[in-house]
Amino acid sequence: MSGPSAKTMEQQALASDPARSAWVSANAGSGKTYVLVQRVVRLLLAGADPSRILCLTFTKAAAANMQNRVVARLRDWATAGDEALAADIAKIEGRPPSPKDLAAARKLFARALETPGGLKIYTIHAFCGRLLHQFPFEANVPAGFSELDDRDQAELLAEARAATLAEAARHSDRPVGRALARLVAGTAEGTIDGALTEAVAKRDPIRRLFHEGGLGDADGAARELRTMFGLADGDSAESLEARLLSEGLPQSEWRAVADALAEGSANDAKLAESFRRAAAATARSDKREAYCSVFLTGTGAPRSPKAFVTAATRKREPGLAARLDVELARVADITARMRAAATVERTHALLVLADAAIRSYSAKKSARGLLDYADLISRARALLTRADAAWVLFKLDGGLDHILVDEAQDTAPEQWDIVRTLTADFLAGASARGGAGRTVFAVGDEKQSIFSFQGAEPAAFGATRRAYDAEHQSAGLAFADVRLQESFRSTRAVLAAVDAVFARAEANTGLSFGDDAGTHHETTRLAAPGLVEVWPIVEAEQAQLAEEAWDAPFDRANPASAVVRLAEEIAAEIRRAIHAGEARPGEILVLVRQRKALFEAILRALKRLDVPVAGADRLVVGEHIAVMDLLALGDAIVTPDDDLALACALKSPLFGLDDDDLMAIAPTRGGRLIDALAGGPPRAKAAAEAFRRFAAEAARRSPFDFYAHALAGAGGRRAFRARLGGEVDDPLDAFLDLAQAFSRADPPTLAGFLRWMRAAPAEIKRDLDVSSGEVRVMTVHGAKGLEAEFVVLADTCGGASAGRGSTLLFAPRPHAGHDAPPIPVWAGRKDDDPPALALARAERAARAEAEHRRLLYVALTRAKDRLVVCGHDVGRARPEGAWYDLARNGLAASPEVETIEVAPERTLLRLRSGEAAAGPRPEAGAAPSPPAGAEPTPDWLSRAAPYEPAPGRPLSPSALVAEDDDVRAFSASPGAEAARARGVLLHRLLKALPDVAPERRAGAAETIAEGCAKLLGPEACADLARAALAIVADPAFAEVFSTEARGEVPIVGRLADGRPVSGRIDRLTVTPREVLVVDYKTDRRPPPAGEAAPPAYVGQLAAYAELLAAIWPDRPVRAAILWTAAPRLDRIDLPQPPFP
Repeated sequence: MSGPSAKTMEQQALASDPARSAWVSANAGSGKTYVLVQRVVRLLLAGADPSRILCLTFTKAAAANMQNRVVARLRDWATAGDEALAADIAKIEGRPPSPKDLAAARKLFARALETPGGLKIYTIHAFCGRLLHQFPFEANVPAGFSELDDRDQAELLAEARAATLAEAARHSDRPVGRALARLVAGTAEGTIDGALTEAVAKRDPIRRLFHEGGLGDADGAARELRTMFGLADGDSAESLEARLLSEGLPQSEWRAVADALAEGSANDAKLAESFRRAAAATARSDKREAYCSVFLTGTGAPRSPKAFVTAATRKREPGLAARLDVELARVADITARMRAAATVERTHALLVLADAAIRSYSAKKSARGLLDYADLISRARALLTRADAAWVLFKLDGGLDHILVDEAQDTAPEQWDIVRTLTADFLAGASARGGAGRTVFAVGDEKQSIFSFQGAEPAAFGATRRAYDAEHQSAGLAFADVRLQESFRSTRAVLAAVDAVFARAEANTGLSFGDDAGTHHETTRLAAPGLVEVWPIVEAEQAQLAEEAWDAPFDRANPASAVVRLAEEIAAEIRRAIHAGEARPGEILVLVRQRKALFEAILRALKRLDVPVAGADRLVVGEHIAVMDLLALGDAIVTPDDDLALACALKSPLFGLDDDDLMAIAPTRGGRLIDALAGGPPRAKAAAEAFRRFAAEAARRSPFDFYAHALAGAGGRRAFRARLGGEVDDPLDAFLDLAQAFSRADPPTLAGFLRWMRAAPAEIKRDLDVSSGEVRVMTVHGAKGLEAEFVVLADTCGGASAGRGSTLLFAPRPHAGHDAPPIPVWAGRKDDDPPALALARAERAARAEAEHRRLLYVALTRAKDRLVVCGHDVGRARPEGAWYDLARNGLAASPEVETIEVAPERTLLRLRSGEAAAGPRPEAGAAPSPPAGAEPTPDWLSRAAPYEPAPGRPLSPSALVAEDDDVRAFSASPGAEAARARGVLLHRLLKALPDVAPERRAGAAETIAEGCAKLLGPEACADLARAALAIVADPAFAEVFSTEARGEVPIVGRLADGRPVSGRIDRLTVTPREVLVVDYKTDRRPPPAGEAAPPAYVGQLAAYAELLAAIWPDRPVRAAILWTAAPRLDRIDLPQPPFP
């Protein structure tokens, strides 16, 4: 590495200058985090108070990384020698430091540590949370609120939606009821639920539309849409449909028109037939459909002249042709308005339901003192931007001098509103502190803005920069516009490939929003070896595809498919590179666009070749087939009559039955499926017995312990691996983690766990930011901010996803101004769009395509040394703008690129720099031999450690031996509550009174007894107090109540057979000679003197004795029962062994 150029060092110094504000546009890998850290350090060197510096980052990981790097720099300065410290300061300040500067630098570490709350380096959400906690009254939020995590939020949203739909179903006369009826009449049930879910998920733009956009509610939105779509006040879908048939060409003339057209050409005859069908139809919908088919195509567009009345008929029937032309225009206009009116009515109904669900969700949050992440931003923004926020701004402004924003290209407009409000006073000329310098700093790269789904608008990056620049100039304050173009990450080959790809207009449109087209990168790694390859497209083996068995699993990729073949090629090349010493597993990153078939195939192929791989970075646990099988097993246990759940579980690897097994039993069964299994053939009987064992385990274990046993002790994991492969370990482990988390936080019941799992999708996010020595396979979005020596870009043949899977389309409001919040529309088919909606759809597609290209830039710039671009045949023409074509076309135009023929009509493009070596790629699936002399890998190395069963719940000693009939009958008697109260009171008295001076015992007993007067009555309480006083004073019990004795002694331990025990000893006396354990029994009718005590009581004392013997092994343990009703102390002969 040659080191940064003089220009880069100059730009870094300018960006970190504490005397000026700065806006930094940084290419990928150009050291933006270094500049951020350097600016904070220089601010501290310049005397800035650490508590008055605020750094806002995009992720928690980025905040932690920046905090660690700043603290590490200051820590090193605190202990560095004078020469080293002076050299480091001179490097960043551009001048030699004075002795005073050195002394101040050494104190910065202590100043940072002593700053209340530490350095203020937060995510924007964390900062807003702290702000709201500081000003809860002003922000109108619950004091001490808690923040909802993603899973709990999803569960609460589901509750709100369900409550809204239930209310709508119950109250058909209310707006929500009418809205639901409107949607049910014209929309499928699943579509309604999906649309409502999406609308509630996008509650913040809807809330801004209603409150800040001036529309108020769904009715206001409907009026706005009617204006946008050009609908008159009385236009509704129903009224327009009535006018379609009642106006225009009279129905009485339709047959005559049909006869006239029938004399013409074949095309005219088709129109005539449509007229006849319309005239003959009795149902209104059939009549409308037939009549519209005369004038409109199947997509609803007006027929062209060639597809309408022919020239011959026009010449023969000119009057009729003219009337039909007029009618065509009328039908086209009225049907277009019908579609627009239907869109308005559908959208209005959805917004009514969504508004109710959002209100329900907000009420649930308020009742529980909760805020979600969106609330943090919206409430903080409202707090800082409202008219009477002067107090908050004064208090907050008094605490901030410098604000730094990281990843500024992904900052949403609402977040910029917060930052702009915080910095407003910075730009009012001289500061409120009498001229002290106050600065704004932002760093980002609009080429890497890829989080539009989180509200980011890449154009806002440049717009905000220009606004700050103008405001600084107006205030006479210094402002630097800095560009960092030199990469410290990538080799010349990688950066040359990036520049070649984005040199073409088809690739650089929407990449950035300034005057520059394309990209320009420089590197400090001029001599480092680099290699870029674009592999030929991998195609399926058509012959083998055709031979696939008809009963092959539909959810398993065919080995001959293009997806699997590409995955095997990638895995083979990665293994070759590892064994050749070209890269270590932790230095390899495989990128995809979505976690779909290719993602799974790559993980599977890497594991098959024994390549260390980190597994999926995100996993929706409940959607994996193995987890679905485990949940079905739980359903069948919790609900024994649920034959469907049992059948699903039986077909899982846990039981191994198939369709033939079930068909031999299930169709002809007379009762429950489990009973039919028990009377079936041997395989069925074995399954029934296995199920009963599972049910028995579930009855005595927590959900985690039960499923851990099912997977480990019962061999379930081995069975799942045998059928689904080693990659099943990830979802199984994630499922067990969830079961363990549930068992810790909620009552650990199996039914509760099943409900909890299905209440909201459980997504496991694994932190792959730091390599753990394994190949990482992840999405490009997940890889943002990461880098790797060897990057494979695998998923390259798809197009931009412009609202794919989305129901709502947010349309601009031309009558409300440029900055007005857009309005959501439940759009239908593209062909049904009114002009205003068609424009919005086109704009959304353009934005998606631009982000699609920016995502490609992010993907390509993750590579440090080697980059491979590859793809597979998708079975149709690749969409325009596919990454593979952009990359291949860009590189093909570069004069430095080699074209290598690897097969007839299959070429590989290669671009090298430095001394990069590139061997031939092995055939898919060809696994190279391990290095010579390598020891075989022991099987335990890759085998998952078994889960340690959770300890059972500690047993009370009285539960170790079954109670006898007398004790059970007493416990269950109608006076059990009073008897229990008597026992509790006596125990309290006998615990407290021995420690009270004899002359004060009567008063203490009276006070204690008063607590039970309501339940037992004053007289009974007084009797118990007198009895307790007599027992304590009785010389026969002196040993029990001596000064060495202790009352109500808790004891926890494990018996010799491993059973855990937890109890409380009524009276324990420990002397150098022996240990005496006494248990009080308050039975009204104790056994006669000399008779054996009930076995339950003896077992209880035996358990205590065994635990105490382990504590005091050098002295005997004796046991006794004090019968309070006699009163009498009976010595107990402990059994050997103590109990059965």
